[in-house]
Amino acid sequence: MISLHNVSKSFGVRKVLDDMSITIREGECVFVLGKSGVGKSVLLKLIVGLLVPDHGTVNVGGKKVDPEDRNGLSFIRRSCGLVFQFPALLDSVTVFENVSFGLRTRDLSLPEADIEQIVKDKIKLVGLSEKILDRYPGVLSFGAQKRVSIARTLAVEPNFLLFDEPTTGMDPIATTGLNQLIQKLTSELKVTTVVVSHDIKSALKIASRIILLDEGKVVFDGTPPEFRISKVKLAQEFQMGSQYDH
Repeated sequence: MISLHNVSKSFGVRKVLDDMSITIREGECVFVLGKSGVGKSVLLKLIVGLLVPDHGTVNVGGKKVDPEDRNGLSFIRRSCGLVFQFPALLDSVTVFENVSFGLRTRDLSLPEADIEQIVKDKIKLVGLSEKILDRYPGVLSFGAQKRVSIARTLAVEPNFLLFDEPTTGMDPIATTGLNQLIQKLTSELKVTTVVVSHDIKSALKIASRIILLDEGKVVFDGTPPEFRISKVKLAQEFQMGSQYDH
């Protein structure tokens, strides 16, 4: 479970999160929606301890996110797999080396045969062929690069998957495929998934819950069917805007 209790975060005079409380239960696929600059990515950084709240507490897997507790923070970061908006792959090494990177840095004693098998398993899990393992990221499509980055995240077997705007820059077909993958991973791996996004269409298709942020606060928290009939003005605006997306 991930919980944020009365969390506030400001940057200078600008308050991004204002006394916000959220609970994300085990096994859920939760989409956090909101307009640009509303604090969605800040939320992810608070969960993994890259940022510290000005007030309030953040707990992940039963442990408080506390930068002064190095062991606890290390446990939380091992438990969380953060998939960035862009693939952020190492262009100078092969797909195999990219996916195995976290394994090698986390466990120096892991046999090479085990590393090779894990990499192959994760590449297959994200819907890619082993044939790409010897290739360099630059020759792959953007969608394939995104899947490689997900495989790299999965290689260390996180309990929580955190996605930051995963469908940005992707065409409708690739977006559909990625949404199906996120749904598959949540179900098959029994992980808890948090997707920060502005993509209401994706949220309505695969989320178990939708959380909508505005002016630093939660203005909606419910299921996709509940979102569709919500009287919250921003929720209605999101749905109206999605009608004109292509």
